[in-house]
Amino acid sequence: MNVFKIFKNINVHYAVLLLTPFSSLYCGDLFLDALQKTTPIGYVKTMYVHDDRAAPKLDQSTFGVGGKVGIESGDWYGLKVKVAYYITSDLGMRDSNPKKVDAYMFDVDKRPYSILGEASLEYKNNNSAFTAGRQEIDTPIVSTYDYRIIPNLFEAYTFTNKDISHVTITLSYITKMSGLDGLVSFKHFESMSAQTYTSLAMRDLQTIDANSGDTLDISKISGKHGVWMSGFVYEDKFKFQAWNYYCKDVMDEFYIDLAYPYEINSDLMATLEAQGYAVREVGKFKDFLHTLNINGSYELFGTKLSLESKNIGLSTSLAYNFFTGDAKTITAFGNWGGYPEYVAIPYMFAQDNSLSAIGKSKMGKINFKYDLQKMGLKNQTLIAGYAIIDLDEKIMPQSDIDVINFIYKAKSGKALTLKTQYELRESKNYRYTNDILTLSATYAF
Repeated sequence: MNVFKIFKNINVHYAVLLLTPFSSLYCGDLFLDALQKTTPIGYVKTMYVHDDRAAPKLDQSTFGVGGKVGIESGDWYGLKVKVAYYITSDLGMRDSNPKKVDAYMFDVDKRPYSILGEASLEYKNNNSAFTAGRQEIDTPIVSTYDYRIIPNLFEAYTFTNKDISHVTITLSYITKMSGLDGLVSFKHFESMSAQTYTSLAMRDLQTIDANSGDTLDISKISGKHGVWMSGFVYEDKFKFQAWNYYCKDVMDEFYIDLAYPYEINSDLMATLEAQGYAVREVGKFKDFLHTLNINGSYELFGTKLSLESKNIGLSTSLAYNFFTGDAKTITAFGNWGGYPEYVAIPYMFAQDNSLSAIGKSKMGKINFKYDLQKMGLKNQTLIAGYAIIDLDEKIMPQSDIDVINFIYKAKSGKALTLKTQYELRESKNYRYTNDILTLSATYAF
């Protein structure tokens, strides 16, 4: 394999810059073997999103195509290099009115973009690994979360260790973020404090204005800071995980969950899950909020019970979540791409006199997942669910939401995945009355 030809084809000269120092250090058989084992990585993805929204909002119809192309080197004394380039395109089909374009397919200005999303050096030694540079991260609160074409990506220094049986320990300092859950930019890596997405909208730094203000860029208060992340995951007969995320002068978050499976008989498997997280504003951001007589401290709790029948191919689950907080609480729901809640909810707008729509909210969901292989349709799955989102009337009146969703997934081999998703939302608040159809095809290599 001619690795330099690959570099040229995917236009990532950064890979050459990363590899050249090592080639000068050692040109023996092991280094040449690592070069020969360099492999292409990535995916091609095409999507179509149609959002039929209630007036006065305009319907959105958006087509996008793109993906990821990159390389991963072979191992050389425990070292590996990974470089990947991400791209989106509308193929000239994007509507000229930005309000008719999906909010997450492209950049914040609704225009296609591309980005060098991964450029990392990894070192592995026995049960430990250290990765430095641009990378994908998958944890409950900080997550790559790829529900469109280009996902969230992070600049970080990440250490993992698995010396203890069934335990993974993670320590990381995450400096910057790009992607569809960022606040100030999707196509540029910005500080984690700048990318923190809260419900607080302000006209200026003294005036709260939920209807006409802009979502606050916290870095204007706190300065530009990264996130210290630490995690403990135990997985054997049951799974337990605990994570902490600390961003100086912004917030401190703690997440915990437990999943306990129980075999009823040879056919039926039950799983009981519980979760919770707490968010606390800290430092300069805390002082800023308290000056306005508001706060950023709240919790989420949840439980979920699942039952799976292997013979029938059917899984059923019941889930419940609720948020604490009050009328003076702002929230940072899913602020760095992590959406660990058992009952997923749409983005909730702060409006009128409210600071957040999710304070004291309750939500429940029943879900069914059926393996269509039982009907002779191999590698195909059908999912149907119904959720109720009960918002506190004193905080967000007349805005409860009923959600019905259907998902169809099909795989062809290990490479091609097809997905169709339809979601119908009903509410007395026009902001949450719409139905969304999403079609996607992904080919991974």
